[in-house]
Amino acid sequence: MQRKALRLVLLAAFLLTFAAACGGSSRTKNAVATKPTTPATLPFRATFSAPTHSPVVNKNWPITVIVTDLSGKPIAATLQMNVLLGSLRVGQIDNGKIYRFVGRHHEIITWPLGAVGHQLTLQSVVKVNGKTKKLLWAISVAKK
Repeated sequence: MQRKALRLVLLAAFLLTFAAACGGSSRTKNAVATKPTTPATLPFRATFSAPTHSPVVNKNWPITVIVTDLSGKPIAATLQMNVLLGSLRVGQIDNGKIYRFVGRHHEIITWPLGAVGHQLTLQSVVKVNGKTKKLLWAISVAKK
């Protein structure tokens, strides 16, 4: 029982540190929830890229999300990014900000020390015309 309590305390400390490190200054309205669809039925392609699966604490880690129609033409989309520990959401990039963009979105993420030692997943939730695609990127934050 003490191990579980310690784990919860560490997780809470991580969440507080992560929220402080990745906080954004703008607020946006919450998007209407949509049902996830299978990739075969999506009328668009979305890809996520980053230079590594091992970002370093307090160093800029650039990411890119690209969204196109099936013929490769850039299209309008929204993006929200979450940090997952297993299947549990433990944080959000820029306090859950919803980015609106056409074709390509670039972001610089700085990971806090509290993220070290956890097998995390960055989840990018892309929405186009009411359809949703979740892109997952496993990360292990390094101390270096």
